[in-house]
Amino acid sequence: MSENSVLNQTVLEEGTEIDGSIRSKCPITVSGKLKGDVCAPSLTITQSGSVCGQVKVSEFKSEGDIAGEIDAESVELSGHVSDQTIIRASSLQVRLAQNGSNGKLHVTFGNCDLKVGELVVKALAKPVKHGSPEAGKKEQFKPEPTVPALEVNAEPQLKL
Repeated sequence: MSENSVLNQTVLEEGTEIDGSIRSKCPITVSGKLKGDVCAPSLTITQSGSVCGQVKVSEFKSEGDIAGEIDAESVELSGHVSDQTIIRASSLQVRLAQNGSNGKLHVTFGNCDLKVGELVVKALAKPVKHGSPEAGKKEQFKPEPTVPALEVNAEPQLKL
């Protein structure tokens, strides 16, 4: 990896709204509003940020509002998780966030599904022997078997 790719990042500033998909080879930080799909090495959502859509990243950190489907190796949550959100992760960490000026620490979960401990689906190519009936066909990808996940259904407005 080059030094530039480590230093580069994509930033969506506060006051900016995007409706569309983003693919990036560098980390993404969202302080504005993003509605759409995200694919990147990591996604960080600040307190003022919100993301609604399908997210596929290795590292996911959110202090803002999230909704949709999140697939990540590691997830750090604080802020608000909206109804109908699905989070699949190998590890999940919940951190309490400061709620404005009243000083209360909280994390708010809507009615969502948390699937923790399951490896993010890794596609493996099925080996095809040369000369077999399968040769010449497009390779079939099948998910790798994983460890059973811990599934949690969070109740609306659960405050930690």
